[in-house]
Amino acid sequence: RDPEMSRGLGDVYKRQITLSTTSPTNKSITATITYPEITGITKQYSYDNKTWTTYKEPLTIDTNKTIYARSIDSTNQGSDSTRVASLTVTNIDKTQPTVTFGTNGSTSYKKSQSTTVTVNDASGINTLKYQWLQSATAPAESSFTATFTSGGTITKSDGTGNNWYLWILAKNTAGNTTIVKSNAFYLDNTAPNTTAPTATSTTTVSYTHLRAHETSQDL
Repeated sequence: RDPEMSRGLGDVYKRQITLSTTSPTNKSITATITYPEITGITKQYSYDNKTWTTYKEPLTIDTNKTIYARSIDSTNQGSDSTRVASLTVTNIDKTQPTVTFGTNGSTSYKKSQSTTVTVNDASGINTLKYQWLQSATAPAESSFTATFTSGGTITKSDGTGNNWYLWILAKNTAGNTTIVKSNAFYLDNTAPNTTAPTATSTTTVSYTHLRAHETSQDL
C-alpha cells in the first residue's frame, strides 16, 4: 500500500479554491487553489470540467466562470468526476450602467423642463448624480454634485436657450461609470420687454406755403 495513503483516502480530495476578492469589481481577480500536502499528487484545474491543465500558480480570472480543481495520487485516486471541487466566480462586472430618460429633450420653449431618469445595472448602483449644462461636451466626473434617485424626476426651472442638456453620472458597485446626456431642452426665462417706446417729433410743412415760396422766387 502506498505509504502516503496511510493519511486516509479523503486527504487527496482536500482542495480549496480561494478568490482574491468576492466583492463586485471591474478588474481581473486571482484564484488560488490549495491542494493536500501529499508527495507525488498531480494538481489540475479546469474551466469546463473536461479539459484539465496542471496547476502551477494562482489563476488570473477576468470573466465570470466556474473553476474546477482535482488532485490525483499515484493510484489514480481523485480522477473521478464526483471528487472534483468547484467554485463559480460571479463578482466580475465590466458592464456600464444604462440610463433611460423619460422625456429625452424638448424643442418647446418653457420656463421649466422636467424628465424622469431611470438607471439599471446588474451589480447594483453606487452613485447617481446630475447637472444641467449648455454644452454637449462631457464634463469631468468631479464636477457632478447634485444627487438623484433612479426613477425620480429632475427639473430645470431657470435659464434661457435651446441647448440645455441634462448630464447624468451613474456608477455601479463594481466601479463602472457612465456619463451620458439627454437631447437638448429649450428654456425661456427671459422677462418680456415692457419699456414704452420713445416718442419722436415730426415736422409738417404746408404744401400751400411751399408753393407760395417757390412763386415768389420765380418773380
